[in-house]
Amino acid sequence: MGKIYDSLLSGTSGRTGRIVVANMFGNEFTKIRPRKRTSAPSAKQLLIYQRMRLSAEFMQSYRAYACDHFGRRIGMKSCYNLAMTNLMTNFLIDFAAGTITPQYPSISFSKGSLLAAVPLTLTLPTPETLTVTWQDNSAGNPARETDWVQILIAAKDQPLTSFVENAAQRTAGTYTANIPPQMVGQDLYVWLAFRDTLGEEVSNSVYAGTII
Repeated sequence: MGKIYDSLLSGTSGRTGRIVVANMFGNEFTKIRPRKRTSAPSAKQLLIYQRMRLSAEFMQSYRAYACDHFGRRIGMKSCYNLAMTNLMTNFLIDFAAGTITPQYPSISFSKGSLLAAVPLTLTLPTPETLTVTWQDNSAGNPARETDWVQILIAAKDQPLTSFVENAAQRTAGTYTANIPPQMVGQDLYVWLAFRDTLGEEVSNSVYAGTII
């Protein structure tokens, strides 16, 4: 891939042969368009494609949040790219067994410098509801007392997740979420993060645990 310092895009449209000119975040690049595949993908390639698909499905519920709140752009890597990298790193492929296993405790959905959550308990008041509690660690700081908790819920062997945005303030210490019908009766994995009232700063997400 070559970087263009004197724009080719003005007066240029489409592509020339296999050469493509693209503008990425204000930078222009040339790259070669890959040839169409003529052979069937290998078993290894299929697992890699499947991992990417599973990662995209897992992030579907919180994609908009991650695009704004998963760290800071690093070069050409956007917040979305960084969030996808985190997922694919933690969806481990066993090529010998042909399996993909999520490492749930290591997954993150939020990256920032705000004061992180301290999870306490997970309970199921009913099969259709999940109550999450956390410590009020605001220490009397008015700015931290009003931070909003963000809750991510995943179910074992289910591709989709459930994201509860701005569920309750830090000082509330508890929130009861409705469990999506397809997750009822499944092993649940839960993460927490905080976002300030301006919607600008966030904390790192914290794995709150598993409830069966």
